[in-house]
Amino acid sequence: MTRRSGRNSRRIDYAALNESSTLQELNVHPQINNFKNFKSIEPLNELICLINNDDTTNEYKQYYNSNGQFDDESLRKLVEDTRLVKPILIRGANPQIKETYNDNIKISFNIPNNDIEELTEKIGSNVKVPVMDVMTQNNSPRWDMKRWCEYFSTEKDKRDKIRNVISLEISDTKLGEEIKIPKVVEELDIISKLFENEGEGNDENLSEILIRNGINKPKVQKYILMSVEGSFTDFHIDFAGTSVYYSPICGHKKFLMIPPLNSNLKAYSKWCLSDNQNKIWFPSLIKQYNRKEFIKMQQDEKLPNAYLNNGFIVDIMPGDLLLLPSMWIHSVLTVKDSLIIGGNFLNLLSLENHLKAHKIEMETRVNDQFKFPNFIKFIWIIAYYLRENININLGEDSSYGIKCYENLVNFLHEQWRYVNSKTLLKREKHNANKIKYSIPRDIVGHNIEEFLKSMDQWLSGNSNKRQRIT
Repeated sequence: MTRRSGRNSRRIDYAALNESSTLQELNVHPQINNFKNFKSIEPLNELICLINNDDTTNEYKQYYNSNGQFDDESLRKLVEDTRLVKPILIRGANPQIKETYNDNIKISFNIPNNDIEELTEKIGSNVKVPVMDVMTQNNSPRWDMKRWCEYFSTEKDKRDKIRNVISLEISDTKLGEEIKIPKVVEELDIISKLFENEGEGNDENLSEILIRNGINKPKVQKYILMSVEGSFTDFHIDFAGTSVYYSPICGHKKFLMIPPLNSNLKAYSKWCLSDNQNKIWFPSLIKQYNRKEFIKMQQDEKLPNAYLNNGFIVDIMPGDLLLLPSMWIHSVLTVKDSLIIGGNFLNLLSLENHLKAHKIEMETRVNDQFKFPNFIKFIWIIAYYLRENININLGEDSSYGIKCYENLVNFLHEQWRYVNSKTLLKREKHNANKIKYSIPRDIVGHNIEEFLKSMDQWLSGNSNKRQRIT
């Protein structure tokens, strides 16, 4: 029997070495060491809402019900109180993962505990899979679930490359039918509200009107992520600044989260446009603030407390449920082969951020295939929905809701002015035409000026209502 050394031999990427003077280990993304060396000063429980197994010392005990359980109503109240600007991590939330389940957690969702073979059967072995080459962060062609299952099941040291799957939507599969997303997410998701069947009597409801006009619900709520050890996803903001729910079936992931301060977002846009993006450690571009500076920023910019940090790392384990707020810049390292179910959602609490994210995507020229499906169309439909539901709850701090809606109405006006501008360059004219044909005139009406006028009146009415309340 040949004796093998217990130490892994170091494999060098000589192709990369020919292109630069930097010695680079094969299949090890150049930013992984920076990720591992990243340190945050503050303790984790001050940076996120952490619901854990130690109920006796849990600072969020106030949200537990009379039976000592953290349930859907508990999570709903926590989201409302924090306005979904602070990451929420619930340890041991999935009852299907027996090893980690905390029976004091009663969140309504269903994610089955399946291995890669079972998942392949439920998804379909012939289903095409977008597989990312971790070194280049680009997708590789000609992969299906059968081939991916074989790769994922291969021993670590026999894999040709480190590959990752992070964008396979599975709503239309058997697995998708079994998955039930968290109830609170379904309630927050504004797109889901547009497609609710709540028509009265024989009246045609909005969902039916949308479907009749060929507008279907975007499939972004149910993704499966399949990552082998060593996978690394570089810093990004989820499309349209969507919020995310994320729950591992198995494995171990580390998230490095950076709050969406304006200065961080400016650095992010600059980094995205850099020709050397893959070689630049994004956190090296952002300013490190001290406590005194954070306090001044909070006073000047009215920042939420959740944003007053320089970034931190969170370990996500099997059975955990993470709610990642809108616009947080993050990268992800896979410590152990992992299978995860997650999804994206637009919500009214984050409406301002969704519009801001769209502008960043335009500035950084993100390809349409990596954007929220028909985002512009749905923003106009959301505006229509809000106008029709004039008594929509603005929350306890109605000024926050009004500010969000002001941004929405201003965004619509900006879009329409852009469409009708006479001074656009060639590329801008192309973008203006895309916006023009994205406006759902069969929903909002063919007279856009009249619709915008009605939105101004709706906003004014809600603003006056707030003044009467205060």
